[in-house]
Amino acid sequence: MEISSKSQIRIFIFELRKKYSSEILKKFSLQICKFIEGLPLYKKAKSIVFYFAKEKEVSLEYLIGKAFLEGKKVFLPKTWLEEKTLTFHQIFSFADLKPGPFELLEPPSKNPELKPENFEILFVPGVAFDLEKGRIGYGGGFYDKILCKTKAFKIGVAFSFQIFEKLPLEKYDQKVDIIVTEKGIINELKN
Repeated sequence: MEISSKSQIRIFIFELRKKYSSEILKKFSLQICKFIEGLPLYKKAKSIVFYFAKEKEVSLEYLIGKAFLEGKKVFLPKTWLEEKTLTFHQIFSFADLKPGPFELLEPPSKNPELKPENFEILFVPGVAFDLEKGRIGYGGGFYDKILCKTKAFKIGVAFSFQIFEKLPLEKYDQKVDIIVTEKGIINELKN
């Protein structure tokens, strides 16, 4: 089967993810977190916008836990379905998280909010990425709306099987600055 459309790519990746055990993906996630931990920009950052993984996405829990210990401010997205948008709120511990749409754990909206124009580092989940740092999300455009509003350093995180040479992107699809997989960092291969 030739994979040429976004929907075909999503189906292909979702099927591929099912073939990996949670244990393996947990191990890959930890490796990704270790690569990120070594980035000078990450070490210096005081406020970081993470996301909380669902199903078989790259988990950033290790980094979030360490960020609390290191005194960094931790922000996570809150989903607003009707508006098809995200806001980003600080959490002070994992206990702050409550279930939201899409079976995701989210921060309470009453917690301090950080606007996209004030982000330092933004972690970006995705279904697939390419070597030109392009990204295909889940189809709602939630992150694309945020990515075009922020000057933050955007870190795409993915398992290596989610990386394609070139994705069929459209003009509103936003790119990231680097992509980190369990095999290493993809940044300056192409601009």
